[in-house]
Amino acid sequence: MRPSYNEKKYFATNSQAAREDLRVKVDKAASELQARQDIGSAVSTDNAALVGRIRKLGFDGDSARVFDLLPLIHVSWADGKIQTDERNTILAILDKRGVEPGSQACTLIETLLEKKPSEAFFAETLSILRALTKSQSAGASVVELCIEVAEVSGGLFGLGNKVSAEEKELIAQVADALGTSAQDAFKKGLD
Repeated sequence: MRPSYNEKKYFATNSQAAREDLRVKVDKAASELQARQDIGSAVSTDNAALVGRIRKLGFDGDSARVFDLLPLIHVSWADGKIQTDERNTILAILDKRGVEPGSQACTLIETLLEKKPSEAFFAETLSILRALTKSQSAGASVVELCIEVAEVSGGLFGLGNKVSAEEKELIAQVADALGTSAQDAFKKGLD
């Protein structure tokens, strides 16, 4: 028995819908794979678990370029508000790195400077950053940048402590998390 015209049309329509669903799935998987590769490249790792954690936080390949600068954001929020000098210093650091205004990386930093990220976000990003800098001396440069940001808004007329107790405590947490070179940078810069 031959299928009727309606049966042929039904199977053709269903087959076409299934093929379209498959194309969407394949394209989505390819996009996700490319995003993970871009993140891995941006943070210099091939550790799939770390890349997955970064991706879950909402980062893409462009915004992941500034992942190591997230402790600066947290130090800036130590006193509950972002000072103009702190914001300008962070944006100047982005500029030195060639991060263009309007890019995903710049927009992410600006967003985090507008509203304080949660402590859970800070803890997770610091944990990931610890794993990323485990075998590198990058932790020291992160701590040095944290100190630079903290110092720009401190002291009265350039006198007194330039770094508040809250900022110093946060920088110490960052240094402790990032290892020996970061701890050395902390001691050199603030102790």
